[in-house]
Amino acid sequence: MADLTEQPAKTKSAVAHFAQTRPLILFFLLAYAWSWTFWLIVPPFVSDNHPDVVYILLFIAGATGPTVAALLTRWLSHSDLKICPVWTGWSRVITGLMVGLACFIVVTLVAPSIATTRAPASALHWGALLHWSVYGINYSTLLGGPLNEEPGWRGFALPRLQERYGPVMATMILAPLWAAWHLPLFQIKGWSSANLWQFLLILTGVSFLMTAAANLSKFSVIVAIVLHAFFNTSSGLGNALKNGLPIRVPEMLIYTLTVFVCGTTIGLAVLRLQRTWRRAEP
Repeated sequence: MADLTEQPAKTKSAVAHFAQTRPLILFFLLAYAWSWTFWLIVPPFVSDNHPDVVYILLFIAGATGPTVAALLTRWLSHSDLKICPVWTGWSRVITGLMVGLACFIVVTLVAPSIATTRAPASALHWGALLHWSVYGINYSTLLGGPLNEEPGWRGFALPRLQERYGPVMATMILAPLWAAWHLPLFQIKGWSSANLWQFLLILTGVSFLMTAAANLSKFSVIVAIVLHAFFNTSSGLGNALKNGLPIRVPEMLIYTLTVFVCGTTIGLAVLRLQRTWRRAEP
């Protein structure tokens, strides 16, 4: 008679083997499954009949998908929870933050504000950036995205994709998967002013900047979290810069193309410089 305990052991062994041999596939499947389970429940709660706290809790729970997926994949494959580097040294973290923030300020704030406004750059309300209120700190600044997502996206997935395909192809793979992961949220009215293809182009430009900064910091997840948080607040900052000024139309299309072109170009340039520096090192 066959031992019934062998079946669970074989199943566990098969799952562990899959996690070891196909960690990225398992990671993306788990990330989508976890997040979409919560986010497909969200739309019925977005109404006046339900408290905002229900929507916020479901949203945040879904946003943890990438990190939960990374933890589960790592546990199944290595029986530990070491999914990403956190601190990689002062010089690397500060370099990644300084260069990354400078690039993000140009690509997601300054360039789009100038491009979408029918006024000289000097007419923008630069002084508004000195007021804390324009930064719009809320649940989406950290818990609704950066803190819950980046240990998975740039902490776990990007280094493994880059090891196999290089930084450029890794970014081209991760960007559409990152964008498509947000699909259920498009059911929520007002969640994004961009349509799906615009959202994809925006995240592609942003992804190249994230990859460049991640490499500068040796994949410190702190850098990825801070840059993602700035991106989440950049639209509010842009609105403050352009307040009351004449706007070019179609504004969203101009914004999309500006972020995509500038982000991709600057990100690739920084990656190219990094390769040049590494070759010059003795």
